[in-house]
Amino acid sequence: MDTLKGMLKAYEAWVAKNPDVVGDFETTAKWVSYFIAGRISSSNVVSELVYTLSNMLVFYNDRIIEKARNAEANSVIKLQSKLCYRLKVMLTTLEYSEVFIEISARRLFGQSGKWLVIALIQAFKAAGRFFILKHSTSDIITSPPIAALNRRAVGKQRKNSGDGAVSLTNDLLQSQHSITFQLKRSGRVIRKVEGAPPLQYRDFKLHIDNNEAVKTQIPRKLLQAEYLYISKPLIHLVAMGLFGQRSWKQYMVALSMDLYSIHLYRQHRDLMSKQQKLELSRRCINIMYFLVRSPFYDSFTKSRLDRILDFVATSVPIAKVVAKPLKDYIPTWQTTYFYLWST
Repeated sequence: MDTLKGMLKAYEAWVAKNPDVVGDFETTAKWVSYFIAGRISSSNVVSELVYTLSNMLVFYNDRIIEKARNAEANSVIKLQSKLCYRLKVMLTTLEYSEVFIEISARRLFGQSGKWLVIALIQAFKAAGRFFILKHSTSDIITSPPIAALNRRAVGKQRKNSGDGAVSLTNDLLQSQHSITFQLKRSGRVIRKVEGAPPLQYRDFKLHIDNNEAVKTQIPRKLLQAEYLYISKPLIHLVAMGLFGQRSWKQYMVALSMDLYSIHLYRQHRDLMSKQQKLELSRRCINIMYFLVRSPFYDSFTKSRLDRILDFVATSVPIAKVVAKPLKDYIPTWQTTYFYLWST
């Protein structure tokens, strides 16, 4: 047991010192999952297992690097309760592995078991997101809840600050000179006595540092938009049960909820934080996924995509090697990954 702990600590130290090398290994693991797809029996399960494990490895390594960067400051725990952070870790882990869980459930328990597992997963995710939205400093729930670490930015920071000690010192000095602090239980932001301006310039309004990600109170309209977006997967699953998996009604229910949620955000864009604007941009791009979701894919996209791949295979030299396997495997990808509740 002690040997295992020693190996784990040695691995964590190596990851913290060599984030670039770790990134190359993680990329290779993901490409292996793409290579396996369609080449061996049960490749769908095996490739998804490899892809899930590679994502989990990236997530674990990100936490190691982040912990090394914030060894003393520990900014993540300061900004949110430990319970909310652990819940975010659980939801991120579940998001990375849910496709593999669905595939495995279908293999083991059939279609009925698969849909039961999907319903349980989505119910847990929705409950967790509602809890995080209410009890943490987050004003919008990203997908995944804990985003992948920007390794390039980390690498540049390490180069600029040498071994990272200068950066850590600056962070600590900045936190010491901050003119506000946050109450742990309520999350309310309080201005320090030394942070008050001269008497003649006081307006008795709370000043919030530009660099602090502090949640005071989410505007009601934005909160309604986020509640709608979080509940979409569950409502869509109910619609699928009522109208069928390839019905236009369930398709339009999910599309309408996405569009209306985005519309509510855009109506009150002036009230949105920077994080909300970034996440809203991602959700707008994700609307394009509806082009490859049933029944739209079956009626329109599939035939046009097949014609394009056939044209590329016959017109571009050597492209047939890639285009033909891609054409054969796209239906599997479409039925496996492009679920309406996955975003």
